[in-house]
Amino acid sequence: MSKFSKALLPLVLVLSAAACSTGADRAGAQDLGLEIVSAPAPRAETPPPEKEAVNVSNRQEHFRPPSGGAIPTKVSRNVTPDDPLRVMVIGDSLADGFGIFMKQMVASRGLPVTVTNRGKTSTGLARTDFYNWPANFAPMAASGDPDVVVVHFGANDNQPIRLPGGGSVPYDTPEWDAAYRAEARKILDVAAANGAVVYWLGPAPDRDSHRNALLTKANRLFRAEAQAAGAHFISLPAFAAGPNGEFVRVAGGTTIRAGDGSHFTVAGYNMVVDRILTAIERDNPGIFMPPSVEVAGLQ
Repeated sequence: MSKFSKALLPLVLVLSAAACSTGADRAGAQDLGLEIVSAPAPRAETPPPEKEAVNVSNRQEHFRPPSGGAIPTKVSRNVTPDDPLRVMVIGDSLADGFGIFMKQMVASRGLPVTVTNRGKTSTGLARTDFYNWPANFAPMAASGDPDVVVVHFGANDNQPIRLPGGGSVPYDTPEWDAAYRAEARKILDVAAANGAVVYWLGPAPDRDSHRNALLTKANRLFRAEAQAAGAHFISLPAFAAGPNGEFVRVAGGTTIRAGDGSHFTVAGYNMVVDRILTAIERDNPGIFMPPSVEVAGLQ
């Protein structure tokens, strides 16, 4: 067996053996983003807001014009091998998987891209008492200075929304929809304040019908908020679901979803990452020089 095959084997085994996490003090989903890393770090049950040091020794500072509250649709600076595109991935454990495989794909294709993976298992937008994404994303964006932010939420949010001042908003109510959209807007506002282009991923369907009901709704809510703010929206069900938007494990003859019914296989993660990179290149012609094989073939 090659060294590459040996390295991937533990990852494939873990993805195939995914299981739910349902502790009362957890965020409530079966996320396992940290488990797809060979040496997972300990998980804090109530993580404090992250404070990150600003390190500018190995990167240039770039002026970005004020966004005026709107998210830019294109990257506003020149990207070179010496000053590569900075992509930050945020969200739940599926986001963690996209971040892991994006790092591998840009390296294998030799693209001028650096990927900062901030995906965090068992997190979402509903439980700010467990992990407050808008509050934590602000210092991440300020210190990381991303050109592009890739966002994925939803898998852990089929539960009441906990309010910062106490109390909660009951799940599956019009009030919940409004509160959930407000949390999404906070993420978009942080990105706008930092001049970052956003690719918001509409979550793929889940095998669990209760969770899938939320993911179906989340696609609609996220699309509306993303479009209102000027962000790009990528619907995963458009290419990772059946003809009627239903959950499928196999697409195009390839097994794309893991055995837990929520996460992706290696092939599935790579399929999504390829779509994200293609969208970035489509919206920013010439940003990858030379262009990727996919785009070059269209010229």
